[in-house]
Amino acid sequence: MTRGAWHVTDYDTAKSYLSGGHKKWDRPLYVRGLRIQSRSKDIAIVDKWYNFEPILFHPDGTLTIQAPQAIPNNWGGTWNPLRSQGVRRNFKDFSGLQGMFQKNGTVYITTQDALRTPSKIQKCRTCHGLGLVDSWCSPSYCQNDFPCNDHPEWQPNVSSSSYRWHYGNCPHGNSDSHSVPKSQDCYHCKGVGLREYGNNLISIAWDGSPIRLKDGNLVKQPPTELEKRIAAYVQLDS
Repeated sequence: MTRGAWHVTDYDTAKSYLSGGHKKWDRPLYVRGLRIQSRSKDIAIVDKWYNFEPILFHPDGTLTIQAPQAIPNNWGGTWNPLRSQGVRRNFKDFSGLQGMFQKNGTVYITTQDALRTPSKIQKCRTCHGLGLVDSWCSPSYCQNDFPCNDHPEWQPNVSSSSYRWHYGNCPHGNSDSHSVPKSQDCYHCKGVGLREYGNNLISIAWDGSPIRLKDGNLVKQPPTELEKRIAAYVQLDS
């Protein structure tokens, strides 16, 4: 990505980037098949590979992210572009979101003001609270010609016709590689035996429907007429 493209995050930076191009209304972003183009009122990032507009920059400083749930592929079927890791990376780079990821077939977005789950410190699930895990030990070997003056007691590698290298015994007296039970600090809890399994960012499931953002956070939209009617019906029913 070019230096200018890194800074395209809102309408003003997108307009400035467009002005530096030859056509003034269309310019490549030099990343993953993306271009930036002016519209009647907005400025759009266009994904030429999947033929849709993932991001619209608005003059009021907000932006809209959107994605079709299915686009045709070359084999007569359809494809959800949000399943592409590159597409999700594009959204994250240019929308200001803290993150976007896929889990169990569902896409989630993480806003900049995302809350966290409560802290939950438990026994480490890797070492079961012991703080230690198994390690692996292998015998030393030497590449000097055999017989070796440095290690006269070592045995030659019988699988090699040249006997170029030869094995010694490991510190435990074994000539073969082997595991050593509970011999090193757990690589997840660093030997403490406890690990934080809470305090995770709370993300929002997203199906590609248009969402308005500003500074990486959701913009509260006024309720639609249908939503107003539903709210009024619920109040009357209660």
